[in-house]
Parts: sequence; structure tokens; C-alpha cells
Amino acid sequence: MIRKSLMLIYALISYAVATASLVYIMGFLADVGVPKGISDGAATTPWIAIVIDAGLVGLFGLHHSITARTSFKRWWTKIIPAPIERATYLYMTAIMTALLVTFWLPVPITVWQVHSDLAAGFMYAAYIAVWIMMSAATFHFGHFNFFGLEQAWQNFRQSPPKTSSMTARYLYALVRHPISLGWMAAPLVMPHLTVGHIVFAASTFVYIILATPFEEADLIDALGKPYIDYRKNVPTFVPFLKGPQSTRS
Repeated sequence: MIRKSLMLIYALISYAVATASLVYIMGFLADVGVPKGISDGAATTPWIAIVIDAGLVGLFGLHHSITARTSFKRWWTKIIPAPIERATYLYMTAIMTALLVTFWLPVPITVWQVHSDLAAGFMYAAYIAVWIMMSAATFHFGHFNFFGLEQAWQNFRQSPPKTSSMTARYLYALVRHPISLGWMAAPLVMPHLTVGHIVFAASTFVYIILATPFEEADLIDALGKPYIDYRKNVPTFVPFLKGPQSTRS
């Protein structure tokens, strides 16, 4: 019982750390309320900064892609107990977030700047709405499962793990990957958009486009024909857009 209790505490701390990391990234991109924003730090040659920053986003994405794959999880859970596998992933993600923020080099060249307070307020509201949308999307398939708490809680209670299933409702009836869509959109909804924001958004876009086929392959393996049918009827990223994007990964 002590071991199970420790796992639950481990997962609870992981949830707090993951939440803090997301809140920091929100402030980082908006340049608001954090010690270091996206335009803060020592200036250097723009092209050097762009290459390093794109590499940092790529490194963050590489960690996500490798550790999220089913084949990796099968190997990883031989080392890390399954009830805290997701929590451990979130600790690793927090470390990668810290590395990205710490070593990010600013490229504060203005792309556009909104001078109207009202217009800027609308853009910040839209930015917050994107993050609310991403948070809401986690509740579709289990918010506490997504953040590793449910697995530790089930282990603590000695309950059997829930089986995977899918339903195409709410945000997931509009697009297959609303969280990915949010990550691509969030850096661009800025009243003061800089080249640094563009680098973050473009690097994230490239990563998501490259990683999505692997994610969907895992989903097809886990869910089978229901997910194949779902792909045929629901677009990947752009709501209401039928055609090639709804049938490709």
C-alpha cells in the first residue's frame, strides 16, 4: 500500500508540474507574467537565433514523438511501472519545456503590432480561448488520464484499467486533432507578433505535420476500424474542410 501511495503522490506532483509548465508557456508566448518571455534574453544574429530556436522546438517534439509511441511504451514500462508511466512522461516534458525556455534566443523583429487597446484586448481574448479549447479537448478522452492521475488512482484503488474507446463528439466532431490545432494557432494570436513567434509557430507546424501520421498509426492499431471510419469523416485540422486532409494522416 505504501508503494501505491507513493505512486499516487508522484502522479499528483506530476500533475502540478505539468500544469505549471503549460501556464508558463502561455505567459512565455504572450510575453506576460513570466521571468522570461519569447522576446526576452540576449540578442544575437537573427539567423543563428532562428536555427537554435527551431532546433529547440524540434528537440521538444522529438521527445514527445518518441515517448508517445506504443512501441516505446512497451519497452519503457519494463523499467517504469505502468501506473506512473504517463506521470513520468510529464516530468520529462516539464524538463524539455525548461530547456526550451532557458535556451530560447529572442528574435524581436516586429511582424505586426496592434496599437488599439480594444483590438489588442480581443486578440488576447482569442489567445486565451485557444488555450481553453485545448484544455477542454483533454476532457473528451479523460483529463486525469491525459495527465497521468487516473492511472495512479486506479492502481491505488486496485481497480482494473479502463479499455480504450472513442467517440467523435464536441471538438473531436470538428477536427481529429484539436490540441495540435491549438498549438499551431496559439503563437500567432498576438497583438505584437515577432519573428520569434513565427519561428515557434512554423517549427511547431512542421513537427505536427511530420508526427501526426505516426500518432494516427498508433490510434488505428489501438482502435481499429472505428478510427479508420472516423478519419474518413472528420478533417485533420481545419473544421468543415473535407477532401484530402480528411483521409490522410
